[in-house]
Amino acid sequence: LHGETFPLMSFQSDTYSSHIFCIAVQSLNSLNDQIAHFMVNRPNAMSHEEDTFLPTERDTLSQSMALMRHLLMDAQGKILKMMEDNKQLAQRIDGAIQSASQEVTNLRSELSATSRRLAELGACNPAGLENNQQNHQHHLHVLLREEVAQLQEEVHLLRQMKDMLSKDLEDSHGGCSADTLSAAELKVQLGEKEQELERAKEALQAMKGDRKRLKAEKADLVNQMQQLYTTLESREEQLRDFIRNYDQHRKESEDAVKALAKEKDMLEREKWDLRRQTKEATEQASVLRSQIDMKENRIKELEAELTMAKQSLATLTKDVPKRHSLAMPSEPVVNGSQEWVMQADLPLTAAIRQSQQTLYHSHPADRQAALRISPCHSRQPSIISDASAADGDRSSTPSDINSPRHRTHSLCNVRAAWHPRPSNQPSQLSMEDLEDQKRKKKKEKISLGSLSRVFVRGKSQRKSLDPGLFDDSDSLSSQNHPSLSDGEEQLERLQQAELTRSKPMSLWKAVTVQAWLEVVMAMPMYMRACSENVKSGKVLLGLTDEDLELGLGINSPMHRRKLRLAIEDYREAENGRGLSKAADMDHHWVSKTWLGDVGLPQYSQVFHNQLVDGRILNSITRRDLETIFNVTNKFHVTSILSAIQLLQMLNFDKEIIQTRRAQCENRDLDPVVWTSHRVIKWIRDIDLKEYADSLQNSGIHGAVLVLDPTFSADTMAKALDIPSNKHMIHRHLYEEMKVLLNPARCVKLHSSIVIRTIVQQHITIYISSDRNAVL
Repeated sequence: LHGETFPLMSFQSDTYSSHIFCIAVQSLNSLNDQIAHFMVNRPNAMSHEEDTFLPTERDTLSQSMALMRHLLMDAQGKILKMMEDNKQLAQRIDGAIQSASQEVTNLRSELSATSRRLAELGACNPAGLENNQQNHQHHLHVLLREEVAQLQEEVHLLRQMKDMLSKDLEDSHGGCSADTLSAAELKVQLGEKEQELERAKEALQAMKGDRKRLKAEKADLVNQMQQLYTTLESREEQLRDFIRNYDQHRKESEDAVKALAKEKDMLEREKWDLRRQTKEATEQASVLRSQIDMKENRIKELEAELTMAKQSLATLTKDVPKRHSLAMPSEPVVNGSQEWVMQADLPLTAAIRQSQQTLYHSHPADRQAALRISPCHSRQPSIISDASAADGDRSSTPSDINSPRHRTHSLCNVRAAWHPRPSNQPSQLSMEDLEDQKRKKKKEKISLGSLSRVFVRGKSQRKSLDPGLFDDSDSLSSQNHPSLSDGEEQLERLQQAELTRSKPMSLWKAVTVQAWLEVVMAMPMYMRACSENVKSGKVLLGLTDEDLELGLGINSPMHRRKLRLAIEDYREAENGRGLSKAADMDHHWVSKTWLGDVGLPQYSQVFHNQLVDGRILNSITRRDLETIFNVTNKFHVTSILSAIQLLQMLNFDKEIIQTRRAQCENRDLDPVVWTSHRVIKWIRDIDLKEYADSLQNSGIHGAVLVLDPTFSADTMAKALDIPSNKHMIHRHLYEEMKVLLNPARCVKLHSSIVIRTIVQQHITIYISSDRNAVL
């Protein structure tokens, strides 16, 4: 019974452990499939989403997943191998147990048969043994044959005992001694069989110990599998938590991106509204400024007319009584009424009109020269100097009505000649007449004080009364020393600046050099040092860079370069080549118009501070832009250099640029001269208007499209902020740019050769000037 139940229990325990191992293997297979599916499909999904994690964290996650999968595969292989080994071991143990049980059964049957035989032999009487020996011999022989047959069938190890028993049966025919020897042999054999039984029991006990040890190892392995299963469950839970947190973080990031996009759109709308309002306000301010200028000019003309009328009225009022007293001395004069009667008969309107004509038509050449210089200096003073008008009101006397000093103060400091005074007018007055005129003068000041306070400004700047005004000899000598007002000085400076365009620099005088430095070069800050150190244009032509820095105090390298390039340009002009077209591009045009066309108005202030004109543009390098102008964006540097290259191709001719731009304003032709605004218009025309606003202040214009070989459709798409997953839009942009730029880039080789030649010429000129300066 024990031999039959033990294999059954062993089979049941093996079946249960095999079932547990199968469940564990199935769980490992399921988890391995999930990890493999996540590693294959999840990165593709994560690539289309926002970069929530850093690249290092994403790589660490992938490596962790690969390591976990590798551990799972190793554990799965070990479990399968352990299951196979356990199964084979169980089969071997079951086979050994069954064989041992069979041997024990055979030994028990043999032992029982031997004991029965010994009992039978011991129970027989020695006296009757000889009598019954023959009777029972045949029975014992049969019994022994049966036992031998059983032993041969059951156990192979009992073959020797069968042979010995056969010999004993054969020798038992010899007598009692033979029987006695057979019994002794049987005892010996019985002892041997007991020893074999003991060895079999020991082997059985050892096998039971091995089985218990295997069961313990199997239990430990099951515990390890359970721990591994628990660890895998915890890892799986962590992985689920991580995936859930990642999805939540991704949703939050998407919401934040949407909120930022909405905020960006709102800020863009506000920015464009502010720009529109600023533009409208600027236009309105320009209109109002022009209206105010017109009104101010009109007011000044009216003030001038009123002042001249007052001066003419005062002059006529003072002259009439004197002439009337000389002509009719006996006629009484009461309270000056005769003055106003005589005054009513004078042609006052004609005198005012004559004064106005003298004011506005005395120097037409000066006025035309002032208008030709530049728009920033075209507004010249057209009114009477307040201090001069006040002086004229105070110092007008009958003795100097027609003197040059009176004319200078009464006609806006413009040198005009009236008719000389009549010869019959006395040159000297008596002291009584002088006192009489002083009293009348005080009365006029009292009566006309309120009117003067309304229309005459700057009384605090009036000059003190000159006693020599009452002397004709002093008035005659004053013709040789005419005084110039600020307006005349400015007009003269503009005239000198106009002469610089037609007169060689070597023939310039000091005044011309100063006017050129202030008006043309826009460097009034260096005028003082220039007036002290530079006395002619020939000296200016001989200045070196060290002289410009030490003598004129020009510390800015761009200012020195501007002045040096201008001097070299005038030096070439004296050789008959004329001034370059770059001389027509002043720093106002470069900082405002040109940078606006390039699409980089954010650098307008720094270009304006450096006084960058056309000549400096022709000499600017990439290093200058990065170090002096602080242009850190590489594409902005390339954009500015491409725009300069376009100017070099067109020889800095603004008229050609404007003409070509006007021709392609409504046609998609000649893109190399397109401005940034024209490129934005083209983007809108090709049905990409939702991305067109991204090109504001980006530095993308026609020259960089055509002349920059690295600029491609991908660069344009990146500047337009087109998402990378919109392949149709990228393809559409590529085709449109291909149609637009391929014809223009075919001409690029010829243009580059021309540009290289021009640049080489300018570099050669600049190097030669430096060598001359060093020598």
